[in-house]
Amino acid sequence: MKPMHDERSATLPATDPFTSLAAHFGMLLGVADLEAVVGHSWAKMRLHNAWLHGGGVVWGFGISVDGPSREVRVTPGLALDELGRELYLPVLSCLDLAKWLDEQKKKAEPRQILDDGVVDAHVVARFSACLARPVPALTSPCDGAGAETAYSRLRETAELFLVPGRSTRAGRYLRLRRLFGLPGTGVASKDTAISQEVDPLRAKVKAAPETDRPGMWLDAVRRCAALDSVDRRPAGLDDGDGSALLPGSGDADVVLGDLHDLRLVTVEGITTAGVGTVDVATRTSHVDTATLLELASVGTIPHGGA
Repeated sequence: MKPMHDERSATLPATDPFTSLAAHFGMLLGVADLEAVVGHSWAKMRLHNAWLHGGGVVWGFGISVDGPSREVRVTPGLALDELGRELYLPVLSCLDLAKWLDEQKKKAEPRQILDDGVVDAHVVARFSACLARPVPALTSPCDGAGAETAYSRLRETAELFLVPGRSTRAGRYLRLRRLFGLPGTGVASKDTAISQEVDPLRAKVKAAPETDRPGMWLDAVRRCAALDSVDRRPAGLDDGDGSALLPGSGDADVVLGDLHDLRLVTVEGITTAGVGTVDVATRTSHVDTATLLELASVGTIPHGGA
C-alpha cells in the first residue's frame, strides 16, 4: 500500500543539529561537508518537530473502502512522525484487500483473522526517502567505480501499511493529562503512580475558594508540566546512546485511522469489500496555533455586558 515509483531507497544525510560547517576561503569541500550543510538545518527542523509537535496528521489522509474494487484507499496528505520527519503523500494510494487478507491468514502469529474473514485493522504512514534524477557521474578511472550515473536528488515521501488489530495511542505529559481528567497510558502501575501524585493537587484546587482557583490552576499546570518535562528524554538515552536526540525510535509509524469489521462479502459469485466503521478519530491531529488561540480565548474573554 505505497506509491509506485522506480527510485532507489535512501537514508537522510548527516543529522547532527548542533554541528555545522565552518567554511573558510579556499576550503576543499567534499561530500561529507555538503551533507553537513544540508543535514544541519534538516536536523534542527526534525528536533523542533519531534519535541514541540510530535507525531500526527497535519492535513488529508482520508480513508475509505471501495466495495467493487475491494480496495482500501487513502487520499493525499501531510503528517509528522515521532522522529520529526515530514510524511508527504502526493497521490491516492490503494491496497488490494483480498490479497492482504490472504497474506494475513498465512501468518501463524498473530492470529487476528477470524474464521469468517472479519478483521479489525488500522492504517499507518511511515517515512520513506528515495534517490531520484540520475545524472552523469564524474569518477576517476582508478577508483574502481563502474557506475556512469548517480542520483542527484533525495525525495521524501510516505509509505502506507495496513496493520491487523486496532491502534493504540501513547499519551505524552501524563501529569497534565491527569490534571485535566484525561485517560492515562492504560498501564495500571504507571497510571496509579500518576494519580497518587496529581489527584491531591486537583482536590486542593477544587476545594479552594472560587476567587483563588485561577491562580492555583496555573500553579498546578506549571508544576505538572515541569515534572513531565523532567521525565521526557531521548529514546536512546535509556540504551546508553548519548548521541540520540529524538523522542522516538524505529519506524515511527503515524496512525491514520482504524477499520472496524473489515471483510470480503460474496453474493451470487461477486466479491466486494465491506467495513463496519472507518474511524479516523483514533489518529493524532495537529491544529494550527491561530485556531488554538481562538479556542483557548473562548473560556477567558468576558461575555455579555460590562
